[in-house]
Amino acid sequence: MFTGPLFVVGAPRSGTKLLRDLIRQHPRIGIPTYETEFLPRLSLTWSQFGDLSDRVAFERFYAWATRYLYFKYNTRDGTLISADAWYAGCRSFDIQGVFEALCRHDGEVPDDGIWGDKSPNYRNHVPELAALWPDARFVHIIRDIRDVALSSRKAWGKSVLRNAQRWVDEVSACRAAGRSLSPPARYHELRYEDLLQDPEAAMRQIAAFVGVDFVPEMTRPGRVSENLGDTRGQDRIVPGNTEKWRERMPADQLRHVEAICGPLLAELGYPLAHPLQPLARLGPARMVIHRAADGYNLLRFRVREWGWREAVRYSLSAWESTRA
Repeated sequence: MFTGPLFVVGAPRSGTKLLRDLIRQHPRIGIPTYETEFLPRLSLTWSQFGDLSDRVAFERFYAWATRYLYFKYNTRDGTLISADAWYAGCRSFDIQGVFEALCRHDGEVPDDGIWGDKSPNYRNHVPELAALWPDARFVHIIRDIRDVALSSRKAWGKSVLRNAQRWVDEVSACRAAGRSLSPPARYHELRYEDLLQDPEAAMRQIAAFVGVDFVPEMTRPGRVSENLGDTRGQDRIVPGNTEKWRERMPADQLRHVEAICGPLLAELGYPLAHPLQPLARLGPARMVIHRAADGYNLLRFRVREWGWREAVRYSLSAWESTRA
């Protein structure tokens, strides 16, 4: 019987939060509300912590871990796991046992239930996670890049073209990594648009993928899933939240995005506005320029939300937690 981990991955603004909330409506599945994101960094630095079955070593590890954003969110909500509770939940004191204990506690997973995590950045770390957990399963949600890019620009002011180049590179790499797993049944791919069009069919497939019976509650998120974008504040699936690029993306920009992503869009079944063009990658220099602008715009967004001090702390913590 499969008991986890179940990793929900996908590019930011692709519906990962909505999918997480639908999945965890099943009484046997628990996923923490916030994305951990620090696991690649934890894996890279694991050897420095020593034997965590020793309480002194575990306390040092706890002080290190709780600097990261995931724990800051939980502290803000009054749900921060204590060192005692985390230690007591560890079935083993290797990286697998320690991380599972955290996710089971924060995801409120029943003893025989399936534990998981929703972290978009883990789309870039499927091979490493699969090596740590040979039974791990991955659900990769994919959304039309033209809508992803518009949503990211609206939320954080991010570059449409850089987003397009990252999407084609990272979605392709995640798909290749998932399909190379042994057995291949450990990887499931889902289009965001298909989820919106027929939630029951999509969630029945996911229930079968993880080996549980489908329950109707899995078609309703049960909470407000999104705090940004056009579905902000919604506690339901919004069927029409697709193909906004047709009205909102300028013609020249649309042609450029399809020049970068057209073949993958077509392979995934998305209609193109223009005939397939020769691939036109965004060069390294332009990627660096767009990345700098994205970083600046993201910092401005965080300053508006929290002020300079917290914005800088947030940015440093986010950068360090995913640095691996």
